[in-house]
Formats: sequence, structure tokens, C-alpha cells
Amino acid sequence: MAQPVTLESDALRVEVWPQFGGKVSSVVDKADGFELMFTYPAELPSGPRYDSPYGKGWYAGWDECFPAVSPGAYDRHPYSGVQVPDHGELWGLPTLSVPAKGGITTVWHGLRFGYRLTRKLSLDPDSPALTAEYTLVNLAPFEFHFVWAMHALMAMTAPVELALGSGAGGDRSEAFRWSHDADGTDIQSPFDWPMAAEGVDLSRPDALPPRQGWKVFSTGAITGPAVVRYPSRNRSLRIEYASSDGMPAHWGVWINTGGWAGHRHFAVEPTTGRFDQIDRAINDHSAGRVGPLGRREWAVRWEVGD
Repeated sequence: MAQPVTLESDALRVEVWPQFGGKVSSVVDKADGFELMFTYPAELPSGPRYDSPYGKGWYAGWDECFPAVSPGAYDRHPYSGVQVPDHGELWGLPTLSVPAKGGITTVWHGLRFGYRLTRKLSLDPDSPALTAEYTLVNLAPFEFHFVWAMHALMAMTAPVELALGSGAGGDRSEAFRWSHDADGTDIQSPFDWPMAAEGVDLSRPDALPPRQGWKVFSTGAITGPAVVRYPSRNRSLRIEYASSDGMPAHWGVWINTGGWAGHRHFAVEPTTGRFDQIDRAINDHSAGRVGPLGRREWAVRWEVGD
């Protein structure tokens, strides 16, 4: 039977499943025992589900999407016409994971594309924080373009407020684009955060109309944190993105009030593309890039607090 690896500090308890693409199924804020991740009643998969529709897999919690989110064809040499699976390759792959004190390192090897991606998850013993450090190595002698997204579906079991742009005290760019809805309808409507449309305030996900969904992207690159506030708990989650080699990323925000699979959840996703599709992100000049036999490094930090 598959079993998770549990990481624990004074502040957080985390469960990681190496057998299922390195999925992080649980992040508990131990201050009040609140489960940050979205979950739902489901049988565990009998094995890896590579190249299956994402909605037919175990989609609770946090998966890494790479080298794109939406399925579609890569359109650059030498992978022209190669199909990216739904929500990428990683969630459907068994992984090599090495637990260590206070952390776990997971390694994915691309099947259709020549890369190795490593994620080191670690709990900070001196602060209430979880850090994910990523290293991408291009194994091919050709430039590689990619959309990576930290696809962490979060619980909407308590009132929640999202602070992005100037409201988070960091990122001053408030220009966003409404990409698509829960049915996948292509909308591509620009707006200023948080008002996607009249009466649609994305900063209050739990108060939005039922049976709908919104996927939006920041126009500008991330320059500061996002903050998820839980007013009834008097707690917050601060999300920060950084890259030691200067790779830009954008905010991708997904809010689902029942329009997709009947669930309620949200996600604040650092992503290296302003589109879920690899070809559109390449043409938009927002896709991540790694040179021939090159390397890129980036990190995301989650910190809980009052």
C-alpha cells in the first residue's frame, strides 16, 4: 500500500506522496489544526496515472504542473508536435524521493521531453514556514520552453481573503487577465485586481456566486508576496516567489465555487506563464526558458502567522 511521508515542525505538518507524483496532500497549520489544502472523499489510485485526464485522477492538494498546465502540442524544435499531458507530466509519474530531517527531495525525469526537475521541500525549524526549492536541468542540447505552475488547491472551508498587488504590500502591478471559466470558455478579458467583472470580487473567493469558476493571471511579473487571510481564524498565509537566476513568474489564481467537479476550492499559483497552454505562453513571451544543457533555479515559501 502506498503511504505518505510526513514532515512536521512546531508550526506545520505536511504529507507528501512519492508514489503519486510527489503530491502534497496535506498542510496543517498546527496553531489551530486547520487543513490548508483542499481534499475530498476519494479512493487512492492503484498506481501512477500518466497521460490521464486530470479530473479522473486524485486531484486533491498540491501537484506540480510541468511543462504546461493545459494539454496541447509543443511547437518548437526538437519537440514540435509532442503532446503535453493534461496538467503536465509530473502528477502522473512515480518519483524518486529522498526523505531527510525536516524535508524531502523529489526528482522527476521527463518522458516526452529531456529534463530533470528536482524539488526540495523543507520545514524551517526557526520560523513557521515551508519552502519548496526547485532545480531544472535541461538534458537536451536545445533550448527548452516551459510553463511550471505550483498547482496547490486550497480549502475553502472557512472565510478567506486574497491580497495581491498593492493590497499585499509588495507587488505594485494590479493588471490581470481573466483567462477562462470553469467550463474552459476562452474569455481573455483584462481587469484590475480584484474586480474581474461587475460584482465579481476575486479577493473574497468564498463570497462569489456558486457553481462558477475563474482562472486569472497577473500581467506583470511577481515582485512581491501574495497573502491569504482567514478572518474567522485570525490567521494568514504569506506566499513568496524568488529565483536566484532571475527567472520571472506571474500570479495565476484559480477560484472554483462548484463549476468544476462540484467542488469549492481556490489556488494562488506562482507560474512561469501567463497562459496554461505551452504554445500560447511561448507566443506571449511569458514561458520559462532554459538554455541547451542549461539549468534554472527558483523557490516558493509559504509562511503561516497571525
